[in-house]
Order: sequence, then C-alpha cells, then structure tokens
Amino acid sequence: MSELSDIQKLIRLKRYEQPPEGYFDDFLLEFQQRQRVEMLKRPLWHIAWERANMWLESVRVPALAYAAILVAAVGITGVVVNSQNHAAARSALAINASGNMPAVSIAPSAPTVPVATVSTAAKFPPSYVLEKRPVSYDAPFSF
Repeated sequence: MSELSDIQKLIRLKRYEQPPEGYFDDFLLEFQQRQRVEMLKRPLWHIAWERANMWLESVRVPALAYAAILVAAVGITGVVVNSQNHAAARSALAINASGNMPAVSIAPSAPTVPVATVSTAAKFPPSYVLEKRPVSYDAPFSF
C-alpha cells in the first residue's frame, strides 16, 4: 500500500504544475522538426521501402491476386485450346495431302469424343472405339 500512497502524493504535487507560456504553440513545430531530423538519419532505401509497404497495405491484395489468377487461367485455357485446334487442323491437312485417309471435319465447338475411323488404305486394319460403359436398356436409377 505504500507504493499506492506514494503515487497519490506525486499526483497531488503535479496537480499545480503548468507548462510555460507558448509551450503548446511551439509544440507542433518542434515535433515536426524532430521528425525531419530523425528521417534524415535513416538511409534513403529504408524510407522508400517503408513508404512502399505503407502504400501496399492500403491496396486490397487478395482481390487483385484472385483477379490475376483468373486472368492467367483464362489465358492459359485459350492458349491450350488454340494450340489443339491448330494441331488438329495440321494433322487433317497432312492426312488430306497424303491421300491415304478421307478428310473428317469436326466442328470446333463440338465436344471431344472418340471417333471411330475406317482406313481406306489396305495397310491399316479397321479400328473400333468401345464405349466406357456397355449399352443397357435398364434405367440408370432404380427407385
């Protein structure tokens, strides 16, 4: 309890103290001057790094990251689809040029489905594509 009473005595003594005249008027100018002096002591790269970090804190990074990922995914998908279309067109032209197989045109918007091709040349035996699931007339769901 003696510690608490010492603090109370100190507060009672400080109650009557007041700062000198003009203290609050010059406080802001003195504070800004001390800030400038402290800033000049630090290296320039440290100040620039701190300001860049402060600016980046205000930017909504998660929203920008999600947008960038979405743009990248759409771009990669476009490149893959475009390269597949070019590869299919080149193989169709190569087959047409050799004259061994008839030309087969598949619409680019059609889904990719395995297609059975019959060879017109005597070198290649006919090839067949089997379905993944056997054909059945039963209902897929029984209630």
